Amino acid sequence: MVRTRRRPAPVKDHAALAQTLGMLGHMRIANNLNQLARAANIGALPLTREVEEDLFRACAAVLAMKAELMRALGYPAEGDE
Repeated sequence: MVRTRRRPAPVKDHAALAQTLGMLGHMRIANNLNQLARAANIGALPLTREVEEDLFRACAAVLAMKAELMRALGYPAEGDE
């Protein structure tokens, strides 16, 4: 049996992909999420209104980047028609 490798889908929009990857780089998401998880695990993350708003903004930013990456790769994003 011969296996063929699945090739990645070609990038449909290089500019959108570059912009989104740049956003990911500037946001330091992985480091920030690690710090939040560590603080939550030791009970040092008080859930104030400001913290809650920051978390909602961060989630919205991640969802927006996911949608842009999907579009740049040629797939419909959630909510696209």
